[in-house]
Amino acid sequence: MANRAQRRANTRAARKGNDGRDNGLQQGTQSATSQAMFNNKADRVAEGKDEWVPSRVDMDGNAISADDADMNASDTAIQDATSASAQTNTSLKRKRTGKGWAKFFSWLLIGLSAVAFLIVMWIPNLPMWAIITVSAIFAVGVLSLFAVRGDNDKNPYLDENGTAV
Repeated sequence: MANRAQRRANTRAARKGNDGRDNGLQQGTQSATSQAMFNNKADRVAEGKDEWVPSRVDMDGNAISADDADMNASDTAIQDATSASAQTNTSLKRKRTGKGWAKFFSWLLIGLSAVAFLIVMWIPNLPMWAIITVSAIFAVGVLSLFAVRGDNDKNPYLDENGTAV
């Protein structure tokens, strides 16, 4: 008797119009065909008979075909290099706001309290108030990060749905 997976596969194949008996053979043939097509394309590109053009995407995420592109590869590389250096320069020149300094001191507080906690952990016979104080300072640092968090609209690592990219 066929196992559950085979029965389900046969049922799916019957719904699609296949009898389901040669399903594995068809899949193997399809993958072999696509592999052969890939190899033929690779051979044509290697011989120079077929030109491979990389796909490009503009800043909005829209695909740019080779026909639509006005710049060649060297212009694009120069533009990317200048925009990267401009971004670096603006990040160095950026002035800190009050919220930025608060965020910096929150992380500093978390780091120092973590180091203090490691030290407190290895000192024997330390009073309980010292351990509680270090733990409370760590908790205040973590909670203060929630108070100074930035807007989701200004986060470049989130898409329009709020998902990290």
